[in-house]
Amino acid sequence: MEILERPLEWLRAFQDSWLSGLDKHDPLDWSRYIYPQNTMAPHSQGITLAKSRVLLVTTSGAYYPGAHKPFESKQPLGDYTIRVIPSAVPLEKLSFGNPHFDHQFVQEDPQVLLPLRHLQEMVSSHLIGSLAPVFVSFNGYQPHAIRVVKELIPSILDVAQEYQANAALIVPAGHLCIQSAGLVARALEVNQIATTLTAWDADMAMLTAPPRLTASQLPAGSPMGMPGDRAQQLRVLSTTLKLLEINAPTGTIYLNESAPL
Repeated sequence: MEILERPLEWLRAFQDSWLSGLDKHDPLDWSRYIYPQNTMAPHSQGITLAKSRVLLVTTSGAYYPGAHKPFESKQPLGDYTIRVIPSAVPLEKLSFGNPHFDHQFVQEDPQVLLPLRHLQEMVSSHLIGSLAPVFVSFNGYQPHAIRVVKELIPSILDVAQEYQANAALIVPAGHLCIQSAGLVARALEVNQIATTLTAWDADMAMLTAPPRLTASQLPAGSPMGMPGDRAQQLRVLSTTLKLLEINAPTGTIYLNESAPL
């Protein structure tokens, strides 16, 4: 199965529209952007979560200052590199190098994008077999879908295989991040690593046809639940992870979760 269906067709349209405007030094005109569209989601068997190792993948551009080089956040074509960070890192010491989402929520509570402590608790409760000792971070502002497939995805797959992950939880942070997250999910799935993700924009998420997806009315930048709302975060996380035990594709599972009025 192709990660990006009809890649040459998409590339020609991308070059003729959004990229040609960029080359002319015009301001970024997103009305000209061609979103990749897949028609078929990967099919795969569900896993037993209590016997599986889960890898967290975030599009937030998280990195550890002093230990990692910051992402190229001002590059209009995006940054397709990753940072591999220990899962036990103090969350309050992380910086977020993706400027294309509102950082208000993650600054209040990093677990709205990095539910690492919740995942560790689930391991202790035997709901998850184990958590990978590292997580993968990238800057999900990546308009060039071909580069996502050829540059980003092989790096993430290498980490998943090195740490023997059976499953991955992918958490997008901003609008274009949803596109990258869906492509990453498809790629891991066809390499026998079960995936699940959650997003606030179901229509955007379904364009790439990921295998498993939950969608809510939570705001961008806070897909795992609102800051400080442990109960909501655990509901979103639990429902999203439980999809891993169901054969894919699951379709979109809609969650009755939103920000307080």
